[in-house]
Amino acid sequence: MNKRLKVTAVSPDGVSKVSARVLRRLGFEVAEGAQPSDFDAIFTVDTNTLQQLGSLQHPVENSGKPLIMIDHHAIHPETSARADVLVSNENATSACEVVLELCKAAKLGLTKKDALAAFLGLAYETGHFAIATTRSLRLACRLLELGVDGTEALKIIRVPMDNSERIARLKSACRMKWESIGGWLVASTTVGSFHASVARSLIGLGAHLAIVGGEKGDRLTLSFRSTSEFYTDTKFHLGRDLATILGETMSGAGGGHSTAAGATVQGELHAAIKKSVELFRAYLDRDKTSAE
Repeated sequence: MNKRLKVTAVSPDGVSKVSARVLRRLGFEVAEGAQPSDFDAIFTVDTNTLQQLGSLQHPVENSGKPLIMIDHHAIHPETSARADVLVSNENATSACEVVLELCKAAKLGLTKKDALAAFLGLAYETGHFAIATTRSLRLACRLLELGVDGTEALKIIRVPMDNSERIARLKSACRMKWESIGGWLVASTTVGSFHASVARSLIGLGAHLAIVGGEKGDRLTLSFRSTSEFYTDTKFHLGRDLATILGETMSGAGGGHSTAAGATVQGELHAAIKKSVELFRAYLDRDKTSAE
């Protein structure tokens, strides 16, 4: 919007394997070693809590710079308190949707490279459009009309699963515990890495709700996934009713979507998993009591 501005992109603690492929395809670089204090304003994108910024969390918090947050998760209380400007739409399937709506409102034209970047974000966040909404599909069609080759674009974000991820899934299945709560199958397990991938695999095995935890340094990382059917019938929002509350009660932070969320907390791993299960059980009990 302002061509005179110099914008520097930073990815705290590095980029993922998929992100690296996207960056190479777009010819785009992420700066290393940049500090928030070096800039006039800070934007965070697709970031529900500042804890997700890893090593940059405290530098951002203490920078004194204006903070503009663009997101699509359930709004975390601490996030809304810290942000000078918060642009969020929980109904959007990706942060790219929010950015595209901003571009439309500002009457900004998109280059073919812009369109490709946005299409990749939409495709990745919706699981290759498996959970796309009518609006996200309309936006994808608009991007295709700008010259994006959808078939070739999807190849960029299709990264074959390596053996380490496969082994993590297999080990987690061996450790898995499950129980039926209110007729819903809740599966939990522990794993050292690939928490989100393992959570998705438990859903694939048949669980309605998957809870996966692991230790990372002095903190615990938990990933949560559920089926669309589970959320539709229970209205148990993993970001709002599980991850955020778990973060608040276990000296950490959490958030996310209705069927996909995560939290980083402190304490004992099995206690965190047990607390997660208890939060769902208590939610069903409250819901049953209010119905009566």
